[in-house]
Amino acid sequence: MFQTHTIVAEIRRTLVLAVPLIGAQLLQMGNGLVDAVVAGRLGRAELAAGGLGASIWFFVSLLCIGIMAGLSPILSELIGNRRRNYVGEVFRQGLWLALIVGSVACALILLIAAFLHLSPLEPELIPLVRQYLYTSCWSMPALALVLASRNVCEATGLTRPVLLVQLMGLLVNIVIDLTFGLGLFGFPQWGLVGIGMATSLVTITMAVVLIRFLFAAEFKRYNLFAKLEPPKWMHIKPILLLAVPIFFGLLFEAGLFVATAIQAGILGTLEASVHFIAIGATSFCFMLPLGLSFALTARVGRVFGRQSEQSLRLRLLAGILLTVMMALTTALLLVLLRHPITKVYTPDVEVQIFAAKLMLVAALFQLSDAIQVTYIGMLRGLHDTRIPMLINLFAYWGVAFGVGYYAAHHLGYGVYGLWAGLLIGLTIAALLLSWRLRYKSRQLIGIWRLAKH
Repeated sequence: MFQTHTIVAEIRRTLVLAVPLIGAQLLQMGNGLVDAVVAGRLGRAELAAGGLGASIWFFVSLLCIGIMAGLSPILSELIGNRRRNYVGEVFRQGLWLALIVGSVACALILLIAAFLHLSPLEPELIPLVRQYLYTSCWSMPALALVLASRNVCEATGLTRPVLLVQLMGLLVNIVIDLTFGLGLFGFPQWGLVGIGMATSLVTITMAVVLIRFLFAAEFKRYNLFAKLEPPKWMHIKPILLLAVPIFFGLLFEAGLFVATAIQAGILGTLEASVHFIAIGATSFCFMLPLGLSFALTARVGRVFGRQSEQSLRLRLLAGILLTVMMALTTALLLVLLRHPITKVYTPDVEVQIFAAKLMLVAALFQLSDAIQVTYIGMLRGLHDTRIPMLINLFAYWGVAFGVGYYAAHHLGYGVYGLWAGLLIGLTIAALLLSWRLRYKSRQLIGIWRLAKH
């Protein structure tokens, strides 16, 4: 239906939008790596407490990530529909929503920190985790503002500022972690207080700089800062209708991987170690389709606004081809580099061999994992988030968790059983989302054809 040069041109346009977003995702993971390395230099207890604190921070941050994700599809639709005058108005309402959601997330972290003494954590870890949470929680409102501003960049196709700001954030994080976390350059060593403070200061700095980027000439036609209005429910409600299912979908997925990690820990120290290595490697690979999914949300969202059948088919086809190419690339890298990767994590030969075998299973689900995240991105562009949320719930908790738990603990397959559950669950999610994307796109094309006649 489409000539090769047309498909190649669309792939190129999508990559121009996606590559900075992929780079930003990888750099964001770099921040977590720097924090972990610095915490490890402080001691074993600090490393454990820092990991727990970062996990709590990440789980709460899903509230900001999920709610603000509803902004990009709406802005993309407005731009595609050539209603640029409304882009600024909706964006400013998104800023109000960011401040509200960010404040709620901050309060939630403070509440968790206050009640940590009721948790089963070892007593020596509780004050250390609190140190991190009390200083990192202030990053939440800024994080939501970063996400709101990033959504504008995605919707307008101007994503380079996102990469530049994330790179700046990583560099600033390294300096603050070394300065106040480890106490280098003559500064006091504040430990986890310093690491948590770095998280807040870096995120606030990123928010300020990214918003400043939005005053550039490229964004002026969208009137992003034309005037300041009070919060308007008529604009906030559509964002929430799209965003709340996105948030729960993210929660279901993240919860599954946390539950799998806990089960690996129950199986034993060796199993927990190899699971940590394999999941760490696959997380870096996952950043490629994740960044692509953000770009596809914007690309498909514009077509949704224009109601163009041919453009929709072309962008879906280009997205599918890119997804498959990325998945095959990451799978090949995991297979070829599995032994060098495990050596980076540990000198323990037994762990290296075990982890390298597990990474072969990880290579198998690269295609399923890539498909499910990019197809969700394209469905978001079509303003379809509720059914994908239900698909996630069924595939992850009805299938992946159940199969993994039974295979690991009752059939005796151990950590391989847990990863078999992940593989089957992700594959079912990918198949169901493929069906949903096919159904939704055909439904919309039918509606557009009727409207024209």
